[in-house]
Amino acid sequence: MNKRMKKKRELIEQVQGTKEAVDIALNIINSLLDENAKQANEISELRSIIERNAQATNSRFDYLEKKVADKVSKKSWFSCK
Repeated sequence: MNKRMKKKRELIEQVQGTKEAVDIALNIINSLLDENAKQANEISELRSIIERNAQATNSRFDYLEKKVADKVSKKSWFSCK
C-alpha cells in the first residue's frame, strides 16, 4: 500500500509541476500576443503618418511646379506696354 501511495504522490507532484510549467508558458504566450498587437497598432499609426507626409509633400511639389510653370510660360504680347 505504501508503494502505491508513494507512486500516487509522485504522479500528483509531476502533474502539478507540469501544470505550473504550462501556466508559465501560457502567460508568456499571452504577453507576446499583447506585444504583437501593440506593435501592429504602432505600425498602422506610422503608416498613416507616412501617408499624410507623402500627401503634404506632393501638394507642396504641385504648388511649386505650378508656380514655376506660371513664371516660365510666355506672357501675352498684349500685356506688354
